[in-house]
Amino acid sequence: MTEIEQLNDEQIIKYQTFHKKLRIDMEKALQKLKQLQIKQDDYQLVTEYIKNQKGQSQTKMNVGANTFLNVELINPKLITLDIGMNIFVELNFQEANNIITKQLQTLSFKIEEQNKTILGVQQYIDQVEKILLQVK
Repeated sequence: MTEIEQLNDEQIIKYQTFHKKLRIDMEKALQKLKQLQIKQDDYQLVTEYIKNQKGQSQTKMNVGANTFLNVELINPKLITLDIGMNIFVELNFQEANNIITKQLQTLSFKIEEQNKTILGVQQYIDQVEKILLQVK
């Protein structure tokens, strides 16, 4: 008999509980990855807006749920940027682009780290599932 086949009921229950916790961890990790990717997409949209903006006073504004409104800009040479913690600053396009570029670099690193976390959790899940299958 192998060591795995000799697990008692209490140990099997511990593995099953650990498996459930790993699944919850995986779900949380995937949600965090999705949030980071959404934030990255938002910054890339702003970058595209800055590249395409040529001092126009009219544009379309995303008001959520992929709904856009035609708006008249008061000062088409400036952009209001959320820099975090509900703090907004008015910057010219070059200043905003510099900040966004740094934010995108940071987000890329965070996404890479989150992918490593997801891979690690998945490896644990695979190991626990392998053990549980051998016990049955």
